[in-house]
Parts: sequence; structure tokens; C-alpha cells
Amino acid sequence: MFVAKKRFAGLLIVLAITMILAACSSGTGSTVTEQTSAAGTENTASSSETNTDSTAASDSSSNATRIYKSLSGDVEIPAEPKRIVTDMYVSDLLALGVKPVGAVQYYLENPFYADQVEGIASIGDRNAISMEAVISLNPDLIITYSDQAAEIENYQKIAPTVVIPYGTFTNVQDEIRGFGELMNKTEEAETWLKTYEERIAAARAKVNTVIKPEETFSILEVSDKSYYGYGDNFGRGGQAVYRALQLAPLEITKKELMGDTQWKEISREVVGNYAGDHIFLTVGENNKNYQGDSIWKSLPAVKNNQVYELQEDRYWYFDPIAIQGQAEEFADMIVERAKQNRK
Repeated sequence: MFVAKKRFAGLLIVLAITMILAACSSGTGSTVTEQTSAAGTENTASSSETNTDSTAASDSSSNATRIYKSLSGDVEIPAEPKRIVTDMYVSDLLALGVKPVGAVQYYLENPFYADQVEGIASIGDRNAISMEAVISLNPDLIITYSDQAAEIENYQKIAPTVVIPYGTFTNVQDEIRGFGELMNKTEEAETWLKTYEERIAAARAKVNTVIKPEETFSILEVSDKSYYGYGDNFGRGGQAVYRALQLAPLEITKKELMGDTQWKEISREVVGNYAGDHIFLTVGENNKNYQGDSIWKSLPAVKNNQVYELQEDRYWYFDPIAIQGQAEEFADMIVERAKQNRK
């Protein structure tokens, strides 16, 4: 009897232990499930926070700004502007792989990058810019050469505005590097300049095969009653002739037309003083009668068939892309004329 009771008590103890273990097992399972579920919630939250952070970072990136130190003072501009409007500096932006959303019509008609302007809207012409057109383009940056306080103020009401006065840069290298700094694209600037230097060196070498170092070059423009002379930084091919190709100017050209003054009117009576061995002559459609002028016909460059007529609306441009193209065209003109004169 005592043994039976003892065995029965033992069974009860075993049963109790089994039930406790089962309960613990069930509790542990529940705890693991809850922890797994909680971990999942945390991961989701973490994922959600990550997505939120990513979106915030994206928004922050798109809204990020930096300070550009312009000649007119510090300007807060977008770190990565997406919608740029410029009245003049289309070439500089295109050279860096940046296409503005709007520009002045005159610069959109530049023949040296005509194949790159599709999709750029016109904001009017040089003396008739439409602020309504500028506003409609929703720019995040405006780059202007204007020196008109009222116009600049109107631009500033639309978007951050950087003023780069006309004539700020005096050579292609400084100009492209300047815009590389403005657009935060210094590597792109150096890449473009490397190609530019290679192409200009090739054009210069071509010219040097037919031109002697002492031969001089002038840049003139004919008008109804007089001529105009030009220097090395005012269109009509000046930068291409004197800077890129490094062709020699007359001493009077260096003295009178290569400083702050880059052009002057020249009477027909004294045009010979400004006429070098070679003359690049800009001619308008209505100014062809200059060829009959006796003084003009007496010039050595005319007698030696070393006058190169230039189409005015092609050679007025003097931006980096145009200068590169003009230098190559001038080199071809000079070499071809030398061949003709040898026959």
C-alpha cells in the first residue's frame, strides 16, 4: 500500500513536470513569435525611416544651394541648377554639356552650334527680352550679361541671378574655366579645353605652312561711308585671328584696338594705315560697292589677292564654340588662297 502510494505520488510529480515543461514550451513559442513580429515591425519602421531619409535626402539634394562669388557680389544659387535661362552665354553652357531652357534668339541663331539648340526656347531678342517668357520657363538660375539695373532686378525677382558683364573674359580658356566654376563642372571644362587646344594647334600648324611670321593681318568692316577696325576681343574674328591662330597685327592695331578700346571708325582716306598684308573684311549685303574705291584698290592686300570677305552674321559671334569654328575656317581660307595665288 505504501509502495503503491509512493508510485502514485511519483506519477503525479512526473505529470506535473510534464505540464510545466509544456506550458514553458508554449510560452517560449509565443515569446519567439512576438519577438519575430516585433523585429519585423522594427525592420519595417527602419525601412520606412530609410525611405523617408532617402526621399528627404533627394529633396535636400534638389534644394541644396551654394554661394557663387560673382563680380557683383555673393549669389546663392542651386547646387545643381536644372532650368537655366541665359541671354548671352549659350555657347559656354553647351560646351560644358548643359542645355539651358531659354536664351535670346540672336544667340540661338549662332551657326557654330545650330545643331545643339533644339528645345531651347526663345526669350526674345537682345533689346526686347520678354520677362513673361522668362517667367513661363520657371528657371532656377538666370545668367545675364546685362548692365541695366532694372533688368537685373526683374531677373532677380524670378530666380537667383548671376551677372557676368560683357567683356568679363578676354580669352577662351578663362571663359570656359569661369563657367566651369559657376556650373561646378571643372572637369568638363578641362575636357572641352583639351579638345579645343588640339583643334586650334592643328589649324595654327596649317596656317604656318603658308604664312611667314612677319606677315600682318587686319580685321576691317566696310560701311557706306567708311571702314571700321577691330581688335582681338570684339567679334569679326578677332579672337580667332589674333589669339587662336596667333597671326600678327599691325603696330597701330595693337596700340589703338587691343586695349579697352576694341573698335574704331576709320575714314576711307586713311584706311591704308590700318591695312595689313592680309585683311579679313566683314561685308554686308548692301556694301559691295567698296571694291570700286580707288584707295581700296591701291592697298597691297587687295593687289595681292589677300582680302578674305566675311559674312557679317556669321563672324559677329565671338563665343568659345564660334572662335573654335572660325579659327578652323580662317585657316582653310588662308591655305586655299595661298594655293590660288601660287597658280
